[in-house]
Amino acid sequence: MLAVALCALLSASLPAPDSSPAPGAVPSPPVHPRQATRTKREWGIDVIGVRQTAAGYMLEFRYRVVDAQKAKPLFERRTKPLLVDEASGASFAVPTPPKTGALRNSNPPLERHTYWMFFANPGGFVKPGSRVSVVIGEFRADGIVVQ
Repeated sequence: MLAVALCALLSASLPAPDSSPAPGAVPSPPVHPRQATRTKREWGIDVIGVRQTAAGYMLEFRYRVVDAQKAKPLFERRTKPLLVDEASGASFAVPTPPKTGALRNSNPPLERHTYWMFFANPGGFVKPGSRVSVVIGEFRADGIVVQ
């Protein structure tokens, strides 16, 4: 009981994480409200979002496949995905550790399944609140706000 009270007291006294964009970041143009519909229609996926993980040193892009045939090009091993910070133009790749291979899915997609890929975020460069684009070959999803 004492531990629960102590945790509650400590968490209440800690400042809330800063979710504002990086200082000096130039605001991106607004994303078209029908971009999600267009992404589903053309690429067969529903973008769930991008969030920081691994203590901020990685960024996780999640998406759900709604049409496996249309989503197939996103799973090709030859295609090298990039995540681009819209404010600075810096781009980040999917790491490829020697034992595990690329930190992304490259098996044939299945409908109604959620997939992910990790992007390196050295030094925690991309912060929550930043706008990013994900580029996989000809596919591009702009204006995703990092959680």
